[in-house]
Amino acid sequence: MAKADPREELAPDRRKLTKTQATRLGALAKLEPKELAGLTVAEITDKFKWKINPELLFFRKICGKVVKKDPVTGVEYPVPFATVHVQDTDCSLLWYFPNPWPWGWFFPLFCRREELATVKTDACGNFCVWIPRFDIDWILHWRRLRICFPDIFVRPSIDDLVRIPRPFPPDPDPGPLHRLPVSTIEALSGPVGRKLAQRDVDLKASRTFGAPAESAETSADVRAFDAEMPPPLPEEFRRIMSGQVDVGTKKGLDPHDAIRATIAQRAGIDIKRLEALDLNRYIGPFKRCFDILLPEWQLVLDVPDITFKVTQDTNGDGVEETIYSEGYFDVRWNAGPIPNVTLVASAIAKESHLCDTPDIVCGNVPAILFAGLMPLTDANYFDAAVGYAKRPNRPIPPIGPRPQAETPFLGVLQLYGCVNVSNAQFYRVLLSTDNGVTFSAITGLQWNIYPFPIGAPVTVAADSSGWYPVIPNPTDFHPARMVIEWPTPALGKHVLKIELGDGSKNPIGTSANVAIQTDNTAPTVTFNTLKWKFSSEGDAAFNLPGRDLLVTCPTIRRGASPQSIDVQFDATITAHHLRDGGIYVITCEGDSISPLGVPAPHASHWHDAVNDNSEFLTGRYQISAAHLEGAYTFGVRANSRAMNPAGGDGGHLADWFYDPVYAYSQPEIRVAIVNA
Repeated sequence: MAKADPREELAPDRRKLTKTQATRLGALAKLEPKELAGLTVAEITDKFKWKINPELLFFRKICGKVVKKDPVTGVEYPVPFATVHVQDTDCSLLWYFPNPWPWGWFFPLFCRREELATVKTDACGNFCVWIPRFDIDWILHWRRLRICFPDIFVRPSIDDLVRIPRPFPPDPDPGPLHRLPVSTIEALSGPVGRKLAQRDVDLKASRTFGAPAESAETSADVRAFDAEMPPPLPEEFRRIMSGQVDVGTKKGLDPHDAIRATIAQRAGIDIKRLEALDLNRYIGPFKRCFDILLPEWQLVLDVPDITFKVTQDTNGDGVEETIYSEGYFDVRWNAGPIPNVTLVASAIAKESHLCDTPDIVCGNVPAILFAGLMPLTDANYFDAAVGYAKRPNRPIPPIGPRPQAETPFLGVLQLYGCVNVSNAQFYRVLLSTDNGVTFSAITGLQWNIYPFPIGAPVTVAADSSGWYPVIPNPTDFHPARMVIEWPTPALGKHVLKIELGDGSKNPIGTSANVAIQTDNTAPTVTFNTLKWKFSSEGDAAFNLPGRDLLVTCPTIRRGASPQSIDVQFDATITAHHLRDGGIYVITCEGDSISPLGVPAPHASHWHDAVNDNSEFLTGRYQISAAHLEGAYTFGVRANSRAMNPAGGDGGHLADWFYDPVYAYSQPEIRVAIVNA
């Protein structure tokens, strides 16, 4: 196993200054760098007590998370117990701010990096490190000397791409919350905006009594582009790089030299400074400054920054491989609060699909005890015979207290329990779909476990018959005592049990049966009625030609002198395990419209009994003549009550009395309302 870096064990003020740090602090404090080189902050504090501003010798805490992103779902999984290397960096860059793009790019010519400290991520991939105040002040000081550079080195966030509007006022709790259509946000900011907007919708929909407050918080102040995005190079450069233009290669001229010569001429710099320029190595995009005219190409020397590199022993050879590097401007340095940084690791990183783990107490018998953080053997939380969780997403009857729930599980379940039993060398998990009559082994699954405090991740895998080795020291790993990471089937009751095997994989015992209900299906939504009339007309006008909006390209023409209109909206929602649902109308300005009181609306519904799994929703909505013409959204949101008890949503903090949303359907119809 790799040894811990001794720099991790040092207090921040006991680390010796690097050469770069001595130069930076010396420049700020008007001292010669050689007077500071090799000293610690604690020593400098004593030696130069009345010569250096004490604030420069303070520290600021920078925190972040190392994740690996699923390329299909976009889910970010933590990378536990990886090593984060914190680096002092100085780079010479060539900037490129093409018109009329709102962003700019940088091409690195030369970078110098010195390691400040290392820190391990925790089981959730989180890390924190203390950075000397003078390092941050030097970065801010350097940028203050350059017009607009405080903005130029800021990567665009989703909030910069589109200001996501406020959530619409909720129905009486715990009815659904609605917002501007997610598709509209995607049109404005691309798929990345859609992901954030949809996450916000999901969090708002689950914000009900009993939900932890932090679970409903989201922020658009996250990096908009996880990876560097290629810059829009000039057409002549692209043609040269693709070989479409001959710039004298037959005479021994390098096409890249021709590009460097052109850039040097445009930027007014010596071409020798661009010897290391490679247009295939770029950093960006970054926010563009608009308050002055910027040259398209410009050389920027010795740009200071504090960057990160992340390593992890991904192949078990005792040497940590780099899983994140070449980071630039990851942190939004400013004088106020510094937001957390997210470092997206490469495909070789060994991620974990969970964070918190339960405390398992084992005897000398096999047992399945927990699904995620929810106990399966405590009847207050879970019905092990039927397979439902009892507390999350309980019904809300018309009168009286909320009764027990019948809430199934979905997604990937981490099942914890006990397999370290006398003479047991192997175990497997058996599954029955006929209520425990016949069983077969679950096969083909594997997952990572992590020795701590140090060591390479270990892949736990089964043979073709589903047998896993019994780990003799399970509490030395994270997660401890996980018996299987099970992708749950689509729907149904599944009975599981553990079977133990000796050294020859001969069965020597089984655990008690545990039933688990799963539902990975989304609710079904049907638009029954969507039709309109002028408010001054009788209800029979709903059936006139052209009034049905369940057609291709639905349009309402309310007259050159616009009149108020009424829209009748009916929909049906059904699910195997319905939680709630509602219909909603959103104007082109992004405001919600409440249904009229007559006829009586039923625009939202929360299941009032465990067998209440379908509902008819109806409402009549008036769009006044004063509303702007444009695209109006008529939508339905239907939520399943299935959930995952891994703990990422904070349900365990509410003792599982909460109302989460994991699976849902949300179809929408856009209707053009025009004054014609």
